[in-house]
Amino acid sequence: MLVMAALTAMPANAQSYPSRPLKLIVPLGAGGASDLNARVLAEKLSERLGQSVVVENRPGAEGIIGVDAAAKSAPDGYTLVLGSSTTLAANYSLRAKLPFDPVADFSPVSMAFKNAFNILVIHPSVPAQTLTEFIAHARARPGQLFYGTATSGSKICAEMFKSRAGVNLAMVNYKSSPQALSDLIAGQIQFVCEPVGTSLAHIRGGRLRSLGVTSPSRLNEAPELATVAESGLAGFEYSAWVAVFAPAGVPREIIARLDREIQTVLAQPEAARRIQANGFDPMIGGPEALATLLREEMTRAVKVVKDAGIRPE
Repeated sequence: MLVMAALTAMPANAQSYPSRPLKLIVPLGAGGASDLNARVLAEKLSERLGQSVVVENRPGAEGIIGVDAAAKSAPDGYTLVLGSSTTLAANYSLRAKLPFDPVADFSPVSMAFKNAFNILVIHPSVPAQTLTEFIAHARARPGQLFYGTATSGSKICAEMFKSRAGVNLAMVNYKSSPQALSDLIAGQIQFVCEPVGTSLAHIRGGRLRSLGVTSPSRLNEAPELATVAESGLAGFEYSAWVAVFAPAGVPREIIARLDREIQTVLAQPEAARRIQANGFDPMIGGPEALATLLREEMTRAVKVVKDAGIRPE
């Protein structure tokens, strides 16, 4: 009788969901592209669900701290996390051991944002106007130029560049991408692989210099910026995506409700415009498609790391 009562109560609980505010963990610092887009999603999702969706920044260890906190949360649908090709797949490839399993410990909910490009940017004090000139400058100074990174994704992007260009740049770890960008603008470091949404204004303002975008073609919003591929590294491309996950074990009915509402939000023209202003595009796809994407990205990241000769830490 107890088992039957539990089974009949589950749909009822799902039907009354949500009955209190939700938490959306962003495993990165405030002010970055993922954080800005999370706040757009939280605002619109609150309207759809009739309950507040509160963004909680939990930065540290390149996203691992926040993602791990979500993995260990109650599987009741009230704690969600922005997982990504960086915090899940890239960390899986770069770490010898994680405190969570990217597949077994999470329930995929919905795709959210895609960023098909970053920009390789340098401080204007570096005496290089083009990608080719920067490569020559860096080769003449092995280990003397510094790149900043706050995520495993930006690290893989930079390491891919180092491997393809044959340069030795020293890494400086930051707790958040805005901190790395701030130090780059101040001239404390020389190079960053940065999302276009947070770097384009600084490039146009003369505070940073672009070496090329990592997309296969030039950007509609910045056609004056050449791609890395056309600037000297043929075939170079780096992309990223962000999605919503829940702890493993959340009832299927709740996952379906969240997926439906998130995809409705992403289809709203106003939400799409705000997301695009932050350098991303809405990415539509449900739990099954997201699960497939995650596995494919983990495989790809492992290959990138292996090809670049990076030893997992």
